Amino acid sequence: MIILLIFVILFAAALVAIYFRVNPTWKAAKLTIEQSEIDYKVNGLDPDGTTVQSRIEPPEGYTRIAVDKGSFGEYLREYPVLPHGVKLPVYDGSTMSPYDAAAIFNISLGDEGYQQCADSIIRLYSDYFYENKQYDKISFQFSNGDECNYERWRDGKRMLVLGELSMEIPAAFYDDSEQEYRNYLKEVMNYAGTISLQNESEVIPVSELRIGDIICNDSHVVMIVDIAENEKGEKCYLIGQSFIPAVCFHIVINREGDEASAWFTQEQLERESFEVGVYKFDQSNIRRWKDGF
Repeated sequence: MIILLIFVILFAAALVAIYFRVNPTWKAAKLTIEQSEIDYKVNGLDPDGTTVQSRIEPPEGYTRIAVDKGSFGEYLREYPVLPHGVKLPVYDGSTMSPYDAAAIFNISLGDEGYQQCADSIIRLYSDYFYENKQYDKISFQFSNGDECNYERWRDGKRMLVLGELSMEIPAAFYDDSEQEYRNYLKEVMNYAGTISLQNESEVIPVSELRIGDIICNDSHVVMIVDIAENEKGEKCYLIGQSFIPAVCFHIVINREGDEASAWFTQEQLERESFEVGVYKFDQSNIRRWKDGF
C-alpha cells in the first residue's frame, strides 16, 4: 500500500512538472527609454516621424514601391517607432548605444531575453498574421524540424521537448486570449532560430527580394523591411534586426561611404559577400520564408 501511495505521489508530481514545463508564461520586460547624449548623423531621417515610413525618407531620386492595403509591407511601414535619438532598449532594463539603429520599433520584449535575431522576425511575422486573424498561417518549426502550430496550441495541444526530441500532447483547455498567444510565441522562440528559418525558406536572387524576405546564415538573420526604387529600376532596402542580448527590433544603419544612411543599395547586396551592420553574409543567405509576403 505504501509503495502504491508513493507511486501515485510521484506520478502526480511528474504530471504537475510536465504541465508547468509545457505551459510557459510570457511576461513583458520593463524597457528603459533613455535619450542618447550622442546624435548619430544619418541622412534622410525625420525626427518627428512616428512610424517607419514617416521617420525614414527614401534617398533622393527614389520612391517607395507600391504595397497593397493590409499587406505585410504596409504593416511594417506603419509600425510605430520610439522617439528619435533614444538608446537601444535591452530586455533586462539596460540600454545600448544606438550607433547601428536608424529607427527603433516600439515593440515589447519578453523578460527572459529569448527574443533575439530570428525570434524578432518570427514575432513580426506572427503578430501580422494574428492581428489580421490569419491564424492558420501562424506555424513555425523548431530547430529540430518539428512544427509548433498556433491553432493547435489554442485548442490545448502543447509541445513537450526532451533534448532534441519533441512531441505534441494535450495539456490545456481551449484559450484564444492574447496572453495565451504570447505564451505560444515564447515556446516557439525558445526552440526556433536561424536554423529553423533556413529550413523553412529557399534561396532567391537579389532581383527577387520582397518586403519580408530574410538574409540568414547559421549565426544571424536580418529582414527586408522596406524597398524603394528609382526611375532606372535600381532598388534600395531598409533592413531590420535584433540580436543577443535581446533588444528591440531596429532598422540597421548603412555606414558604407562618406555619409551614413538607413538604406542599403541593390549593388551592395549583389556582391558575392556583403555586410549588414557587423554581420557578414553571402548570396546563399538571401532567402524567402515559406511563400513570402
